[in-house]
Amino acid sequence: MVKGIILDVDGVIVGDMPGINFPYPNGDVITALYQLHEKGMPIILCTAKFGYAIIDIVEKANLNNPHVTDGGALVINPLKGQIIREHVLEKENLLELISKCLSNNIYIEVYVPDAYFMDKSQVSDFTKKRIEILQKKPTIVESLSAIVSQKDIIKALCFALFDHEVEVLSDIARSLGNRINFMWSTHPFLPGVKSGVITAPNVSKENAIKETIESLSISFDDMLGIGDTASDWNFMKHCRYVATLENADEKIKELVRTKGEGNYIVAPHVDQNGIFEILKYFL
Repeated sequence: MVKGIILDVDGVIVGDMPGINFPYPNGDVITALYQLHEKGMPIILCTAKFGYAIIDIVEKANLNNPHVTDGGALVINPLKGQIIREHVLEKENLLELISKCLSNNIYIEVYVPDAYFMDKSQVSDFTKKRIEILQKKPTIVESLSAIVSQKDIIKALCFALFDHEVEVLSDIARSLGNRINFMWSTHPFLPGVKSGVITAPNVSKENAIKETIESLSISFDDMLGIGDTASDWNFMKHCRYVATLENADEKIKELVRTKGEGNYIVAPHVDQNGIFEILKYFL
């Protein structure tokens, strides 16, 4: 029996239709989450997204429990104004990352819990798209490297805007090795664009979710994990029940089926509010 939900955001409850399910979920989805939580069900948002970008969802659905953001680098409860846990990148590693990204013209943003920064030299039309997604403007600086000496950075996002940049960014990540944690992410509003999420070593959605579930005294045997990318499987695999959507990566569709009949569902597209089929199936 499902007693709690771990829920990715982009591609699961946020799609690419402005005013309908972007930049925030459809109002009916918010209402459904609100009603479930009011009945006592923990609903943990688990996302690579900027923590600030989920606050509106949490407040409207009144999700008064911890949430995992920034790829696991930040655990927060916005309704209580709490930063429960944050993990900071080593400055030396971050400086190397910034230097390599800028020299290879790889678009990069760096994050603290309540703000994000970008180099003035990279401001472009893509910046406008990022603002639409995050619903917050970046702090534009003359030198991104200089910010590192002033701030504790919890996450960097690096974007492969073109196919050839995927390998460039992969090479940069490989050069940093185990000094960072790296995972790929996508957003339905940015088709064809891949982003590399960089956090401190051993920081991940998986580890943050394990800590969060333990703090809530819930068993993974009672949890429903919902995601849309292969990297989401790292937390979903611990859940007895799992779900994904038609818009998801083929790999994650294959993986959810390994849970066996009755324990998984591949629901309709996020733009068709497939989340409702998931909730109906399990609840």
